[in-house]
Amino acid sequence: MVAHNTVRDVLLPDFVGASESDTVYDSAALLLAEATDYLVVVRGTEPVGLVGVRDLLDVLVNGEDETRPLASVMRTEFETVSPDTPVDDALTRFVGTEDPLLVVEDDELFGVLTERDLVSALTSAEELPARDQLERPTVNDTEAGRLQGICEDCGAFTQSLSNADGRSICVDCAES
Repeated sequence: MVAHNTVRDVLLPDFVGASESDTVYDSAALLLAEATDYLVVVRGTEPVGLVGVRDLLDVLVNGEDETRPLASVMRTEFETVSPDTPVDDALTRFVGTEDPLLVVEDDELFGVLTERDLVSALTSAEELPARDQLERPTVNDTEAGRLQGICEDCGAFTQSLSNADGRSICVDCAES
């Protein structure tokens, strides 16, 4: 087993951030483009909200206004830890929640700690590839050249996007 003492040892200090005024639709597109499950809503460098795929999906599926701002759907209560928090303490903070932990240092967002980060930390390097060596799928490199997402022509969410002249479009738009 790989020994990691603190959150700083297991965390890649990166995150996908958004503004309170960004729309639900644009934020859903950003989540898909970045292949992540959460956006941290920031004001300057201060985290003020958390929005997950499920939050955005609720708005999109229920036919609500997709141009409404993230401020109307973000959660303002979220767990934070410091980069110097022991990994064992971070593990216990995940009990009973599906949300990531926001890692904050000197009142600035340092990164987002997910369950995936902790699984990686607790697994031997020989068994799994290092996180920075994993490739994220994109629209162009899936087996069939297709991936789910939002069509850039009609705005519909679809299970099958195609690349047409550098744009991701649904089957209906590709046929017209």
